[in-house]
Order: sequence, then C-alpha cells, then structure tokens
Amino acid sequence: MDMVPNAAAVGRIAARIDRLPITWAQWRLALITQLFWGVIIAADGVPGKLYPFIWGPRHAFGLAQLSILLAVGNGVGILLGEYIIGLAADRWGRRTALLLSSLTLGLLLWPTALTDNFYLLLLFFGLSSIGMGGVLAVNVVYMGEIVPPAGRGKVMLAAQVLAVVVFGLLGNLPAVFWVPAHYDWFIYLFSIVSIVVLVPLALWGMPESPRWLEAHGHHEDAERVIGALEAECRRRSGLNNLPEPDYARYSVPVTQHVPVRELLGGQYGVRTILLLVVWTLAYSGMFYGFGGYIPSVLSAYHLDANTTFAVLLVSTVLGGGLGLGISAWLGEAVERRHTILVASMVNAAALVTFFFIHSVAAAYILITISWGAAMVLLFNLYNYTAASYPTRLRATGVGLTDGVGHLGSIFGPIVAGALFAATTANGFVGWYAYIIVPGALIPAILVAWFGINQRRAILEHISA
Repeated sequence: MDMVPNAAAVGRIAARIDRLPITWAQWRLALITQLFWGVIIAADGVPGKLYPFIWGPRHAFGLAQLSILLAVGNGVGILLGEYIIGLAADRWGRRTALLLSSLTLGLLLWPTALTDNFYLLLLFFGLSSIGMGGVLAVNVVYMGEIVPPAGRGKVMLAAQVLAVVVFGLLGNLPAVFWVPAHYDWFIYLFSIVSIVVLVPLALWGMPESPRWLEAHGHHEDAERVIGALEAECRRRSGLNNLPEPDYARYSVPVTQHVPVRELLGGQYGVRTILLLVVWTLAYSGMFYGFGGYIPSVLSAYHLDANTTFAVLLVSTVLGGGLGLGISAWLGEAVERRHTILVASMVNAAALVTFFFIHSVAAAYILITISWGAAMVLLFNLYNYTAASYPTRLRATGVGLTDGVGHLGSIFGPIVAGALFAATTANGFVGWYAYIIVPGALIPAILVAWFGINQRRAILEHISA
C-alpha cells in the first residue's frame, strides 16, 4: 500500500461528513443508490418467474436446466460482477461502478426476450447479471460513506424501503399484466429503465463519495464535494454554524492501490471468512433457493400466473417495506447482528406455517411475513458487511464476501431444485427444510455469535 504522509491523510473529510446534521442532502443520495438496487436486482428473478409460465409449458427445457440457468445467472455472473466492479469501485470510484452496472444490465439483458434457446438464455442472463453483482457491491458502500454514524441505521434502512418497493413493483406488477402473453415486454422494461433512468443518474445525479476521494488522495475534488454537502446541510437544517469536526478521532491512510491482501489476513481475514460462510449459506437457501422456486411452489398449490405474481408483489412491497420500516424505526438502538437473528426466526416460523397451511389467503399472509423478514436480514447483513471494512477496500470487501457468497446461488438452486423434485409427494418438505435451516437460521446464528458490534459507531472505528 502506498502511503502519502501529509496533513490531508488524517481523515479531515470523514470527520466533516460525520458531524453534519442529517437533512435531505443525505437522504437524497441514499435514495438514489437504492433506486439502482431496486431496478437492477428486480431483473434477478426473471428466469425463475418466467419458467413456470413460459419455458416450462413450451417444453423448452426442464427443471435441471432451470437450476443451471439460476446457478449461472444468480451465481457466476453476480460473483464476477461483485469482484470486478467492486475492484473498479475502489480503484476508480463508486459512481463509476454504478454506471458500469447499469450499462451492463441494460445492454445485455434484452436479447433474452427473443429466444427460447437454453444456451442463448444462459449466455445473456449470465452476462447481464454481472451488472447485478456490481450494484450489490457498491450501493451500501456509497450510502455508508455519506451518512453520519448517529443516523446511519435509520437512513440506510429507511432508504432501502425504496429499494424493495421498486424491486417489488418493477419485478411483479408488469408481470401481472404481461405474463405470459407479452413476457418479452417484461424483459425489455428492465433494459429501458436501466439505460434511460439509471445511466443519467450515475452521470449527473450524484457526486463521487468524498470519503473515497480523500482515501485516494483526490483532496481538491473531495473538498469540492464536501463543501457543497456542508452548504446544503447548513441551508436545509437552518443552522448558522455547523458543529466543529473532531479530527482527532479520525485517521484515513491515502492509497492509490486496492490492498486486496488485507482482506485475507489479520482481523479482516477473520471477518472475511465469517462473512463468506454466512453469505454463501444465506444465498443458497433463503434468497435463491427460495426465490428461484417459490413461483413453482405457488403454481403447484394451484395458483395461476396472475395470483402468483400478485402474491409476490404484495409480499415484496408490503412485507419488505414494513419489515425495513420497523428496522429503520429501531435504527441504531439494536445491534445489526441481533436484528439478523430475530429476522431469521420470524422467517422460519412463517415458512413452517405455510408448509401446513397453503391456501391463497395463507400465501398472501405468510409469504409476506417471510419475505419481509428475509429483507430485514438481507439489508442488515449488507449494511453490516459494508461497515466491517475500511474505506480503501470497502467495496472490494463487500464485493469479495457478497460476491463469493453468491457461490451459494450456484449450488443453492441445484440442491433446492433436487430436494424440490425429490420431495414433491411430501409437500416439498426437503425444500422447506433446506431454505429454513442451513439457508437462514445457521448463517444468522453465526453472525449473532461471532459478529462485531456496530451500533452508533464511527465508520473508521468499526472497520479499524
């Protein structure tokens, strides 16, 4: 790591960010990052949602091929995107990474609307998912670097409500009207929104992270961004003078390189190993093992396409929104690792109940509770991961742990799919058991038991 010993390397910008009152200035930037997450990740579920109503009835390919499609799109592509675009975020900036993510999805997803060929679908779903990996690596990093520690939990989780609302609406509402008759419109929509909405936001709607600028020695640019942020916060808060920064509590080494080896040794190595295990298990079960097959489960319970997508819409928007709203209300009053554990228990209780009672009403109620708890776990784990690493390698750390964790989305759908098929006559009991225990409870217990405290802590102190 190249250290530049000068007065600017003591964390002046970070100290100035963290003493700012929270106003619309931080809220706006947090909401923009979550718009990226909501749009891009909504495309993540397209193969699993369309298979029971398009490619399955057409006999284009079977469940085994669907498992491979999910594994490559949700696993390999996202893994590559998180690591490559995560490295780009630490080397060239957070905003550049969000731009790359938007372009990758927008330019590479639309061909999947033109073919039923399994290998072409595999190619383009896999390539477009690289953009999904990029936004996963960067969105929480940017938010965490902008929002002061006193309100970090509240602002980040409340902003993430927008993410799940956009995710739910964009990923399900058009499908209610367009699938199966016009499913190609459903796919084109993601490409259009990515290019028309997200690319301009990345270019002109948000500044580069001043923390990243400082950590990479771009002091003039960092000063320009923080100056504008201070002026807006002063104006919006009505304060004549902002609180004085406490420079003595901050230290930010300046580097032009991304010291990846730090992630694998010392205290960061321990955190990395824990998070790799946790993300791999959670993605294999609660997220991709569940998300890839819940449309097929609902279809097996005799719900038609409209009702299936309506259940997914309600569960995502209402369940995810309420869950994150409650979590945001609690804010920094509760440790994230404890919130993660409680969320996994609520999710398990809802799914166990749905195993025994799977009427249409039960689907609406219990899948809503389950998905709401899953979103609380997911976003708290995102925020926990981003706060576990220092600025100089934060996006790379998130990209590595969350990205390699997507290996779980490679073997998860395969294992879940095998258990789904093998236990069909027994109500899919093997599938339920897999997504509940190793897919949710075990990773949550690991974080709760071995994780670090982050409540109300300064970002540089948590990650030091």
